[in-house]
Amino acid sequence: MSNDPAAAVNEDPFWSVVRRRHPDLDIVVLPPEAPPVTDSGLPERAAEPFAEFVTAEADGCWARLVSHGMPVQSVRWIPGPTDDSVRRSITLTLDDAPAAVGIGHLRDAETLLTADGWQVFTPPTGLPRVLADRPGELGSESLLFGYAPDTGRLFLRLTSAGLPVGTSRVRELIGSAS
Repeated sequence: MSNDPAAAVNEDPFWSVVRRRHPDLDIVVLPPEAPPVTDSGLPERAAEPFAEFVTAEADGCWARLVSHGMPVQSVRWIPGPTDDSVRRSITLTLDDAPAAVGIGHLRDAETLLTADGWQVFTPPTGLPRVLADRPGELGSESLLFGYAPDTGRLFLRLTSAGLPVGTSRVRELIGSAS
């Protein structure tokens, strides 16, 4: 195929027909996407100690941002940024939080999270929430902290940066319900 963009379109079996039938259209053919990174190149690590660390971090975030109630915890492994990595996602929820309390926690969250090294964004519209992230060794760690006024649910979701565990272990962890 030619390096000339117009010639490349004229030589292509599909786009040449489109151009001939629809001369009024401008056709732009983009270069192929770069192949995704498939391997982190980092040494494999054990998932269990990492899971405990991320759980402790989520509990610590809850203690700093909310400091009351016994939240319900939901945890799972999700795919990481590379084929040989996983991320740990932990969601903590507390129901029946009064609106004044929930919104008050959200107002304080930006200052508290920024002090802990998070990049914080508070969307001006939609569900009251705070979005935060910070760089990790493999990808970034993200945090969603919000309040659903209709149900009184206060929630925090912490998603870790990637953890290289190897491709076979990724399949085991993603398939497990831990």
